Amino acid sequence: MPSLNHRDLWAGVVLVAFGGVALALGADLTVGSAADMGEGYVPRMMAIALVVLGALVTVGALRPGAASAESRFDAVRARSIVFVTLAVLAFAATLQTLGVMVAIALSCLSASFAGHPLAPRPLAILIALLSAGVILIFVWGLGLPLTIFPTVF
Repeated sequence: MPSLNHRDLWAGVVLVAFGGVALALGADLTVGSAADMGEGYVPRMMAIALVVLGALVTVGALRPGAASAESRFDAVRARSIVFVTLAVLAFAATLQTLGVMVAIALSCLSASFAGHPLAPRPLAILIALLSAGVILIFVWGLGLPLTIFPTVF
């Protein structure tokens, strides 16, 4: 009898169930086509994706040796979760007041400590490239009213 990963099995079942409920609730919405989407197109595609993902997770739970897969999560430490969460919070807290440059710098610096911290030079390059990309796309390309540099008083 193959080993069974109960956690993955139930996760897959729940995903399939949520997808099925979403399909049932959106059954009377107009779907349309990819060229002319109705209000039910995206919800239907997301529900189908949920069902497929749930089926894949369920099948993965039934494969031989699946019960030992839980050990791969042992490497996740609280440190990673804390620093990635701090990175998101730092970005959200500083974007409007200190601007895009500082928000990205603080976010990258915090996220860097989630794993092996980056050396100063690669970290500076990462911050510069992310800042340039965000400014090009969101500020200049889309015209969002974001502050780029901190305003002094």
